[in-house]
Amino acid sequence: MKNNIIAVLAIIFIVFTAQACKDNATDPSNSLQSEQSLIQKSVTMSGGTPVDSRKFDDGSPKFKVKVDMPGDGGIVKFEYHMSNGAIREIQGLTPSFDYEIVPEMGLINYSVAKSIALNAKSGTVTFWKLQKDESDNMWQYRFDILSGGTEWEVRINAANGTVVRVKN
Repeated sequence: MKNNIIAVLAIIFIVFTAQACKDNATDPSNSLQSEQSLIQKSVTMSGGTPVDSRKFDDGSPKFKVKVDMPGDGGIVKFEYHMSNGAIREIQGLTPSFDYEIVPEMGLINYSVAKSIALNAKSGTVTFWKLQKDESDNMWQYRFDILSGGTEWEVRINAANGTVVRVKN
């Protein structure tokens, strides 16, 4: 009797383990093909060369791709939601910030946003990123610009290129 119970439990364990492995293998958010498509999407938007990619989870699964930009462009990070492959944010990690990014969703190109930001506050870009600002409910480019020894933040509406704010 005891051996029969152990055999039944072993079979149940094997069935559940096999089903869990099958579910995980067929989940597109866990597939290598999905990760490769996000890497390719980053290359298409930037023209750069991927140098690192990995999954991470800070409450919901995300995928990060770091791209070495052409010339002396520095490193740009692309972050995606794993659930649907949508952009979460794009961020310039290292200078120089002289390159082009063509984001999805009909948003203006990085070089256009950078030019608008530097027209609003002349100086040197020290940081930038593109993300959806939840408080304003819009996609924005955020530039930190060093001008006359003061750090300024310039935000640009990524859909239409208008200056949202300039503050130090």
